[in-house]
Amino acid sequence: MVAALCSALLFGTSGTILVNAPHGADAWSVGFLRLAIGGLTLAFGAHWRHRSLVEAWRHPHLRSTLLGALGVAVFQLGYFLAVERTGVAIGTVVTIGSGPVLTGLIDATRTRQRPPTAWLLGTALSVGGVVLLGTAGRSTHTDLAGVALAVAAGLGWAVFSAVGKHQIDAGVRSTGSMAAIFCGGAVLVAPVLLWHSPAWAGSVRGAAVAVCLGVLTVGVAYTSYGWALRHLPAPTVITLTLLEPITASLLAAVVVHEGIRAAGWAGVGLVVVGLTVTARGALP
Repeated sequence: MVAALCSALLFGTSGTILVNAPHGADAWSVGFLRLAIGGLTLAFGAHWRHRSLVEAWRHPHLRSTLLGALGVAVFQLGYFLAVERTGVAIGTVVTIGSGPVLTGLIDATRTRQRPPTAWLLGTALSVGGVVLLGTAGRSTHTDLAGVALAVAAGLGWAVFSAVGKHQIDAGVRSTGSMAAIFCGGAVLVAPVLLWHSPAWAGSVRGAAVAVCLGVLTVGVAYTSYGWALRHLPAPTVITLTLLEPITASLLAAVVVHEGIRAAGWAGVGLVVVGLTVTARGALP
């Protein structure tokens, strides 16, 4: 549980890190470098700790690894495309809000069991809080195609989380599973470099931003995320990561001086209550 919350805290630093990126750092090239550097960090960790780098690429895990890599690619590209059409607030809210719900549906379909009441209540409260936090004081006009892309991103998140949980339950080391999935995702996203140059990362500041995004928000964060998947159901883990928007909003308020409205603070409170309900329901 602590590992899931730690991963959410690290996810939430992405926006603040990205604010310091140099001119020319577009979402597409940032996304690729984040996946590539993060995937390599995870691969190094998997090889160093367990010598399990290729485990998830072997039969019978190869198909699920490819599915997980596709989920990562859809999550990354779908999110950035959604943000381009709807703006950061709506794109983030729909992606983060749909992820736990879709994960719960996938898990219920796979196990043929009704989700626990605590998870249902906690997720509903947390998603409602994220919506309040992300939309407080903003226009309600939205781009339906952008919303659809954000839901697709949420589905990608749900898919690679479910794949990771499946592989870990089948005996694959958690870091090795995450490494294989994210390195595969980076390969699938790589063609965007034909149109979006990563040259901005050649400067000292650009390289520092790229390394921080890859190492911290993917490498370290998804190491913790994998540990959480080892011990908790995927729907519980993905709901606990709804701490991310709180972290992002508080950092934006402190570092970038972006204010949080009263409705936004109410949203923070709802997320905290929802995470508490979910966490208590996950305790033995």
